[in-house]
Amino acid sequence: MILSSLCHVILLLALPLSSSLTALSTLKLLPMSSMMASSRHARRTLVSIYSPHRIVAFSFSPRSRRNFLPDGHQRRRLYDTCSSSGHASHSATGPFTPTRLRDTAGLYSTLDPCALGTNENDAFRPLLDPYEILRDLQQRQSDKSNPTKTNKSRPIIPLPTHLSPTSLELFRNCAQAFFFVEILKLSPDPPTTPALARGILCHTALEEVFDLRPTDRSLTNLENLFRRAWKRKRGAREGKGVHNTNINELDDIEDSQKNGDKGNVYDSLFRNSHGHSSTHDIEAEVEWGKHSLKLLENYYELEDPRSVSPPNPVMREMWVHARFGAEDQSDDVSFVVRGVIDRIDMFVDPKTGKALLQIIDYKTGKKPHFKYSPPVNQRIENEQFFKMRVYALVLWKMILQTERNVYQYSNLSNEDGDDRTKINQQFRYCLPWELQQKVLRALGWNDEANHVQWSSILEILSLRLFFLTSHLEDESANDPSDMGSELGRAAFLDIDLQPNLPDILRETEQEVLTIGREIKQLVDLQDPMAFRHCDKKFCNCHEMRRRFRHGSVWSSD
Repeated sequence: MILSSLCHVILLLALPLSSSLTALSTLKLLPMSSMMASSRHARRTLVSIYSPHRIVAFSFSPRSRRNFLPDGHQRRRLYDTCSSSGHASHSATGPFTPTRLRDTAGLYSTLDPCALGTNENDAFRPLLDPYEILRDLQQRQSDKSNPTKTNKSRPIIPLPTHLSPTSLELFRNCAQAFFFVEILKLSPDPPTTPALARGILCHTALEEVFDLRPTDRSLTNLENLFRRAWKRKRGAREGKGVHNTNINELDDIEDSQKNGDKGNVYDSLFRNSHGHSSTHDIEAEVEWGKHSLKLLENYYELEDPRSVSPPNPVMREMWVHARFGAEDQSDDVSFVVRGVIDRIDMFVDPKTGKALLQIIDYKTGKKPHFKYSPPVNQRIENEQFFKMRVYALVLWKMILQTERNVYQYSNLSNEDGDDRTKINQQFRYCLPWELQQKVLRALGWNDEANHVQWSSILEILSLRLFFLTSHLEDESANDPSDMGSELGRAAFLDIDLQPNLPDILRETEQEVLTIGREIKQLVDLQDPMAFRHCDKKFCNCHEMRRRFRHGSVWSSD
């Protein structure tokens, strides 16, 4: 019981400091036989470090080890070191020097008593340092052949070379959240939520329902696709996973995540914690499932997938890529924007003979309720469609790149080997071959049409946000009789891009380039404090900022 109580205390005892050099050179682990504490109510690892300056006790919960130690190998090293008997200075691990403290614990520098909270999970968490995270990331990239080598110089803050519409929007809203997620590669805590899981699984079901024949796209089959997707993701509800978590299981979770398996992450949902164990909250999962199926029912009422005839959806979950800036020497910023478009539909205009594309994005959240003044409503609409406009811009750039590649290829000779290689490297920025063939067939072309001017036969018609629910008081989406319902109805939010497509794309490109330049300006300062946080309550920057050592990242507090 005494050791269990010690697991929840941090000792900071000021002792005479003979010299800074002595304090650093004599840093060692105390005997580990008395440093481990585990009981029914406290499964925490206690690491005590001694120096002539002070004694510090670090207390790690399994969750803290999972979230803050860099990888399974180093986490096991720390766990094994703490579990060893006898004096650490006489063991195979050797003295626990400041350098080994950094290498072993990786992502933190010290415990800052000023930043400690009252939450049991947060109070004893090792605090992060942005430079330590950057050093760890860069060393793993550059020294894979020699993992024992340590780079003691200050790491640089890298300039991202690939951005997404989501990351562009993230920077617009909060530079500090962008720094945490896109540069330090941190994940929110928890990494997934019921709402996020619902969105992913609804997207999966709405994608896979179009794999069925039109006559088989019933509501029952759509709901069953959701159930099947959840069965694949949910993992074991009892036993392995969060229940009775130990260090080996944490390594298994991390390994599965690196391999793209998120089953263990989803397994953390719908849990009731009881000390060091947890139980499955089946009632919460059932209610979550009912809510999710209701969203799919809403979709089915607004758009019957049986009425969507081929070739639509012409593309689903399509990757798009485009380069921005530095194509000439007049711009000082260069990056690639890439992302995934949920769905593209195509229509042929009988008057012009062109193929018209509609970009569709599914939203499991509520449709905005435009109940404010016209300027505020316009701002809300612009924010909602920012990512969609970026997708339209990237898609249009791919159309133009396809046209350039076709022209350049048609003028190549057999001796132009280097030019052919350069053109081949640009194909990743062209329209997918599948989409090209579907467009040509829809327009009645019988060959590959090597001399097609794609910008003259393709137009982006409109953008559609497909919200699966809405505010009940929103009369544009609901009837007065719906006020007693649990969820509002599904609703479209459309923007027609014609005939102002060139102006819209030009304005959007300027916005994207401006964001790219602002990111570069902050990165050039090479100071984590330059990335300031926002004041939006829902932003992840507030949760992530609490993980860092006081004064290592900017805070207005």
